[in-house]
Amino acid sequence: MTSTWNTERGWESLKRSGAHLEGHFLLTTGRHSNQFFLLARLTEHPDLLEPWAEALAERLKPYQPHAVVGPAVGGIIPAYAVAHHLPGTRVLFAEKSEDGGMKFKRGFRLMPGERVAVVEDAVTTGSSVAKVIDAVRDAGGVPVAVGALVDRSQSPLLFHEPFEALLRVANIPNWDPAACPLCAQGVALSRPKS
Repeated sequence: MTSTWNTERGWESLKRSGAHLEGHFLLTTGRHSNQFFLLARLTEHPDLLEPWAEALAERLKPYQPHAVVGPAVGGIIPAYAVAHHLPGTRVLFAEKSEDGGMKFKRGFRLMPGERVAVVEDAVTTGSSVAKVIDAVRDAGGVPVAVGALVDRSQSPLLFHEPFEALLRVANIPNWDPAACPLCAQGVALSRPKS
């Protein structure tokens, strides 16, 4: 595999697809930000997603995963696209459970000791990925790496597995709602995933 992805092309595809937004946004974590990555807009275009998936697969290949797992909903398409470039792997997804964690449903099973790469579209705090890692362990799998299309984290992530991200954008602020300067200015809050 030789990926054609690079940072410049990555930003270009985010803008072209409408996946990078600017304004005042509610993040999945409950925090607020002036920028939002709505990567569903990228993943709806297979031709734009393909170089991302190939590049992330190249980075995850050394960890020799047997399965790729994504969190529902945002990680499902990227996980599938990445697994396509890792011959012999299969792809599963974990869903929210009643206790607030993640678990495998729909008959998905991991074999004891199965090596798993967890793939997410965008990571801010890593809380969704950490819940998927717990689900992988609970199902008998061994998490060997985490991959993301976009890493927008600003503080240490909530998992300890090796982390591979294609686009790191740590300079994008996010705030607790009580300390959000955009709220203080009265800027309307958007919920792009609604």
